[in-house]
Order: sequence, then C-alpha cells, then structure tokens
Amino acid sequence: MNEQGKSLVEIIMVMALVVTMTALTGAGLLAATTKQRGRVVATELAQELRAARYLAIMRRERIRVVLEPGTATMRVETAETPARTIREYDFHGKGVTVERLSSGADIMFYPSGRAASPATITLANSRQDRWQLTVSLIGRVSQV
Repeated sequence: MNEQGKSLVEIIMVMALVVTMTALTGAGLLAATTKQRGRVVATELAQELRAARYLAIMRRERIRVVLEPGTATMRVETAETPARTIREYDFHGKGVTVERLSSGADIMFYPSGRAASPATITLANSRQDRWQLTVSLIGRVSQV
C-alpha cells in the first residue's frame, strides 16, 4: 500500500517555521511602523509651526506656540491673550512625545515672521527613536 500522507512531525516542523517567520516579520514591521509614526508627527509639527509663523505675519501680531516636555500636544495662541487658543495639535495616539525644547516651553513668532530665539524641539517615542525640528532666528522651520 502506497500512502502519500505527511507525518505529524513534518507538519509540526512546518508550523514552527511559519510561526518563527511570522514573529520575526511582525517585530520588524512593528518597529518600522513606530518609526514612521514619529516621522509623520515631526512633519506635521513642522507644518503647524510654519502655519503659526504665517499666522503671525498675516494677523500682524505675536503668536506663541506652546510645547511642553513630556506631553503630546502643541498649542498656538496669541501672545497678548495666552488663554485664547487659536489652534491645537494633539498627537497622543501616535506614541510620540515632546522630549525637550532648547528654549523653554514656547516659541514666539513676531509679525515680521522672525522667531524670538532659535529653538530645537526633540521628539521621542517609547523605543527611544528621536526626531528634531529647528526654528531659526529668521523663523525658518526645518526637520533635522
């Protein structure tokens, strides 16, 4: 009698190989996804900073951007009435927080488009990946 079936040992070995490959691929995919989320947040924050600068120029008033270390929000408000929020960007669900600001907790844009002082914003995620944004004295926002 010529049986063409597979043995239990062969099936278990194939299943173990599939599980191992899936685990390795899944870990790499998770790391790549986490890193990409950080890049997206950095790009969106850069755009929000540019929008705040543009707002200062268009409204002809000082605009203050508040980013507090350890948080995942950015708030844009007028310098004269800090309690009046113009825009707010919340990135809590993306696994990225503001790690540090080189110039305190806020960035001020003047009606000329200039910044009050140069600033570097460092973002980090739970895997300790880091992204930096810089705001130059002339108000230029860059991703490093």
